[in-house]
Amino acid sequence: MMLRSFRPIVGVLFVLLSNMGFSSEKPSVTVKPTILIIKKITIDVDGKMADLFKIEQSDGTWGYRGVKGQFFDAIVKNTTDKPTVVHWHGLLVPNIYDGVPYVTQAPIPAGGEFHYRFKLKQSGTYWMHSHHDLQVQQFLSAPLIISDPAEKQVDKEVTLFIGDFSYKKPEVIFATLKKGMAHMDHGGTAMQMDMPMDHKKMNKPDLNDVEYDAFLTNYRTLKNPEIVSVKPGEVVRLRIIAGSAMTNFFINTGDLKGQAIAVDGQNIKPIEARQFQLAVGQRMDILVKIPMGEQAYPILAQGEGTQLQTGLILATPKATIAPQKEKADEMAGALNYEQEFKLQGEVPLKPKAPGQTLVVNLEGDMMKYTWNINNQAWPKIKPLHVSENKRVEMVFNNHSSMVHPMHLHGHVFEVTEIDGKPLKQGAMRDTVLVLPNSTVKVQFDADNPGNWMMHCHMLYHQESGMMTIVNYDGVKVPNLNMTGMMH
Repeated sequence: MMLRSFRPIVGVLFVLLSNMGFSSEKPSVTVKPTILIIKKITIDVDGKMADLFKIEQSDGTWGYRGVKGQFFDAIVKNTTDKPTVVHWHGLLVPNIYDGVPYVTQAPIPAGGEFHYRFKLKQSGTYWMHSHHDLQVQQFLSAPLIISDPAEKQVDKEVTLFIGDFSYKKPEVIFATLKKGMAHMDHGGTAMQMDMPMDHKKMNKPDLNDVEYDAFLTNYRTLKNPEIVSVKPGEVVRLRIIAGSAMTNFFINTGDLKGQAIAVDGQNIKPIEARQFQLAVGQRMDILVKIPMGEQAYPILAQGEGTQLQTGLILATPKATIAPQKEKADEMAGALNYEQEFKLQGEVPLKPKAPGQTLVVNLEGDMMKYTWNINNQAWPKIKPLHVSENKRVEMVFNNHSSMVHPMHLHGHVFEVTEIDGKPLKQGAMRDTVLVLPNSTVKVQFDADNPGNWMMHCHMLYHQESGMMTIVNYDGVKVPNLNMTGMMH
C-alpha cells in the first residue's frame, strides 16, 4: 500500500502495542535475536547497474532459516532512507506481527528497527517481503525457510527466488499504468480501451501489464546464472518462490522428472511432471533425482505470456555447462487450472459445514487502471467480517479480464471448488490464482483473531485498490483513512 507519511501519535501507539509482545507463547530459553538488515545494493543486470534492496543477516546470510517449534526472534533494522515494514508471507503469526503498515504496526522509519517474536508453528517454503509502497518491485524480499526435524531429509536443498526486474523505477511503471492502458500490448492482444469490452467473449486472458527487462533468480540472470554443484544419484529439493511483482511462471525441470511435494508450505500428495505452474506469491517444493553420469541440468522459469526466462543450473563436478538463453524459443501461454485440479492436500481441513460465506467480487477498470473488491478500493473499504471458530467459505468471483493471485494473511485455506467443479481434498494454500471470468471457492477456519489483509498479490493491482481486511468480530478496525493513506 502506498503510504507517504504517518501520524506520530498513531505510529507510537502501534509500536507500543507491538513491543509489548501480546502473545500467549514466550520462548522457554532466552536467545539472542537474529538481526535482519534491510539495505540497498547495486547489482549488474546484463551489463547495466541497478539499485535494489536486500534483506540479510549480520553475517551476510540472505533471508532466514528456522526450525518448526522454535521461536522466530528477529530484529529488523532498516538501514535505508525509506520507511518500510516486513510481512512474513504464509506464516501463521499473531496479528500484531503480521507486518502491514497502519493495520498491525507503524512503518519502520529510516534508520529504525522493529522486534518480531512468534513461535514457528509450520514448516515449509515461505518468504518475507515489504508491504510498504512499491518496494517488492525492487526486491525488498527474501526466502523464509522453516525445516521440520521430523521430516525425511534429502541430499541437498536449493532455493530459487524468482523475481521480475525493470530498469525503470516502480513509481514510473505505476504512473504509466495509471495514465491508462489504451493501445498497450497484453500478451499479443492490442486493447482498445475506448471501446466497451465483453470479457466473457474474449478468447484469452489479458496478460502482462508490465513489460520487464529481465527475470532474476537469486539476483542473477541466465547470462550469469548460479551454478549449484550436485552429485550423481543425489535427491535435490527445489524450493521455488515466486517473489515477483506481477509475473506468473511456468517452472521447467528439463531433463529431470520433477515430483512436486508441497505448495505454499503445505504438503501435497506427490505429482510428477516436467512443467509446473506458479503464480505470484506462491511457492512449490519439487524433488529431482540427479542421474548417474556427468551433466548439467537447467531449472528454468518462463514468464506467462512471454519468451523471457530465468533460472539456475544444477551441475555435476565434471559437467560441461552450456550457455543459457534468456529468451525461450517459443512464447509461453497462460496459466490454467489443470494443475490445481490435480493437487491434493496431504492434511486437509477436518470435515465441517461452513458457518459463514464471504463473497469476494474482483473487479477492475483497465482504462483508469483501478482495481477493487466488492466495488470498493483500498483504503475506502468496509472490512469483511468473520466470527471466531467458524468454518468460513470464501467465494472469489473474478469479473475482470486479468488473473488475480489472491492472498489471505494469517490463515491457510483449502481450495474446494473451481467453476462449479468440486475438488477432492484440494490443496491447502495461502495464495490462490483466480482466472478471468472464473469462480474459485476456498474454506478456512477462523482461528486467528485480528485484522488480516486479503488482497491480489499482483503489486500494481494491490496498489490500485484490490485489497481489503478480514476482520474478526470484536476486534477493533484501525483507522484506514488517516492522512497519508493513498492508493
